Amino acid sequence: MGTVLGAVVAIVVLLVLIVVLLLSRYRVPGAEEAFIVTGTGKGHQGKVYRGTGTFVLPVVQRATRVQLSSVKADLDTSTPANDGIELKVRGVAVVKVGDTPEAILKAGPRFGDDLGRVKSLVTEQLSGELRSIVGTMTAKSILVDRQQLVDQVAQSIKEILGNQGLLLDSFSINDVQDSDGQYFSDLAARERSDQAAIAAKSRAEAHRVAEESRIANEQAVIEKQRELDIEREAARQATDRAAAEADAVRPLVEAERRRIQVEKDNEVAEQNARLRDTQLDAEVRRPAEAELYAAQQRAEARKAEIVAEAEAKAEGIRITGEAEAQALEKRAEALGKLDNVGQLELVLSKLPDIVHAASGPLADANITLVGDSVSPLARGAGSSLVSTLELIQGATGIDVAAMLADLGSRTPDSAASDSAAVDSAAVTEK
Repeated sequence: MGTVLGAVVAIVVLLVLIVVLLLSRYRVPGAEEAFIVTGTGKGHQGKVYRGTGTFVLPVVQRATRVQLSSVKADLDTSTPANDGIELKVRGVAVVKVGDTPEAILKAGPRFGDDLGRVKSLVTEQLSGELRSIVGTMTAKSILVDRQQLVDQVAQSIKEILGNQGLLLDSFSINDVQDSDGQYFSDLAARERSDQAAIAAKSRAEAHRVAEESRIANEQAVIEKQRELDIEREAARQATDRAAAEADAVRPLVEAERRRIQVEKDNEVAEQNARLRDTQLDAEVRRPAEAELYAAQQRAEARKAEIVAEAEAKAEGIRITGEAEAQALEKRAEALGKLDNVGQLELVLSKLPDIVHAASGPLADANITLVGDSVSPLARGAGSSLVSTLELIQGATGIDVAAMLADLGSRTPDSAASDSAAVDSAAVTEK
């Protein structure tokens, strides 16, 4: 029992020792640190760890701590300038190991976590570069343009420090003095005098330029005023011409306006006329045409009636005429069969009527015989009777006077025979 317990305790102790050993080999860099682990599995130059930890195996691996904090290096050196003036230059530089793995691998083997070595190296190399560049410049150029010296030194040292894994954060020159302090004083005095002369010259030039500018401005104002006067005069003349043209054109414009107004009035009148014509057409013409058409229809109907009546009357007249013609033909035929006595008797039967008609004017006349003379009225009546007998002879060819004379010389028997013929003709006529 005791043997088993001892074995268990031994195993636990061994495990604890192994864990402690492993934990002791675990490396974690700080915020401004980095580890370069070299050895088995880490390549020829090693591997950089920053911000993360790693196990470093004993015997076969090694961890090198690299400090990444900035280092301030002060410079204080004396060196002659290009013109032989001995200058004292004081400056300051801030340097650190680069943040990239390549810069850390370059700086790690040289400096590790020893910032003193970094400061010493930077001071030595920066002083050498500063003396070298000051020797290429004159004391006056350094005094006048100190920034040129700073830029040249910084540009030159950056490449040197970069080859060693270092980074130049900043570089400045605090002071530059000559060895006895007289040269820079005299130079400063001359510089101030030159600057004062330059300033005076500049002020004089500025005054001259200002005066020339004032004169030019005054001339420009005068010229501008003259141009404005010319423009105002031109504008006035243009206004006068425009007014004159407007006065001349106004009657034409008014006439044109009246013409346009007349055209508009005519258009309105035409529209009103068309409207009245439309109204007249609707209210008068169409009813009148309808009435005319109705009247024409009535006239046509009346015409047809009149034509029918005329045709009927004509037919009656034609029939009557035909009957009368037939009667006349028969009478003429009967007369043609009569001899002179018959014709005479027929005429004599009508003679009283003829004589009565011819003596009509004497009916109411007061005839007075004075001696053997006859009044003109009686003579007119006799002449009328004679004219009547002549008219009968002309119309019928019967000479009544001759027949009466012949009748007086004929026998009674022949007269009776002629009377019978006349009676027969009379009967036929009736």
